[in-house]
Amino acid sequence: MTEVRVQRSVFDTTDPDEAHDYLRATYVDHAVRLSGSTAMFRFRHHVAGDDGFFVARYEHSMNCQVDTEPFGYLLVGQMISGRLRLAGGRAEAAPGPGELFVLDPSQPMNIHWDAFHAGLLKLDLGIVNRVAGELIGAVPRGGVRFGVARVRSAEKARHWQGLVRHLTHDFLTNEHACSSPLIHAQTMRLIAATVLDTFPNTTAAAEPARPGRADASVVHRAVAFIDEHAAEPIGVTEIAAAVRVGPRTLQEAFRRHLDTTPMSQLRRTRLARAHAELCAADPGSGGTVAAIASRWGFANPGRFAVMYREAYGRSPSETLHS
Repeated sequence: MTEVRVQRSVFDTTDPDEAHDYLRATYVDHAVRLSGSTAMFRFRHHVAGDDGFFVARYEHSMNCQVDTEPFGYLLVGQMISGRLRLAGGRAEAAPGPGELFVLDPSQPMNIHWDAFHAGLLKLDLGIVNRVAGELIGAVPRGGVRFGVARVRSAEKARHWQGLVRHLTHDFLTNEHACSSPLIHAQTMRLIAATVLDTFPNTTAAAEPARPGRADASVVHRAVAFIDEHAAEPIGVTEIAAAVRVGPRTLQEAFRRHLDTTPMSQLRRTRLARAHAELCAADPGSGGTVAAIASRWGFANPGRFAVMYREAYGRSPSETLHS
């Protein structure tokens, strides 16, 4: 497996032209109109992530209007201070400090801000569509669409904010976790599922696909696929495609024939692989429980230790050093 390379950067300038050249390269092409004196202008951008995902802190000191091309990816933000107005199609929003917002990735946006300071999260639309397909059985025609709309509830806003804190303080600061293809894929799926639950989108109006009937042979083929590909960043979509059924049909077949889910089966298989690696590892060569757990998709050492003890009757550290 190829490790995921997380990049971190800080961009800081007092030159508005330089700032917007950077923004075009980092976000999307846009036309810009600035108001006021540039003498005290300041732009700062702190970002950590990769090509399809990042978390950023964005500060722009001037009164600014931009007309953008469609972003083509999902961009979710939380206002920290300043003023912001978003317009896309017929929809408008003016989130205040502390409030969440999402940009419509499929159409041009008119964005007006003044002394804008916000936290931003970027996510590839492909993963959002895959997770939507797993949740409702099929991707809505044309892909999932997000309008310019407010968060569904205060509770969901708090849940999203907790996820962003986890990404910032736990995931992106954990070298083992953020470089693991398995943990990275799981984390992207978690973000996608949470954003679908947090913001209005077209999955809400989509009729969930009815699961088809699948016999035990489909489950056996799926289990064999999981066994063969457990070291790869697979999920329900990939497993279902491998056995030529829909995601909901696959989930129903696992429930009926094994009384479990495809992802639970995948976790058990990866736990067994981690156990085998712990048994074979030489602690004197520098192998650690955290590194082995991360390699098999377990980001949290404490939760991994609990699962491991439940399955094998002792701690992973005891296995490593036995």
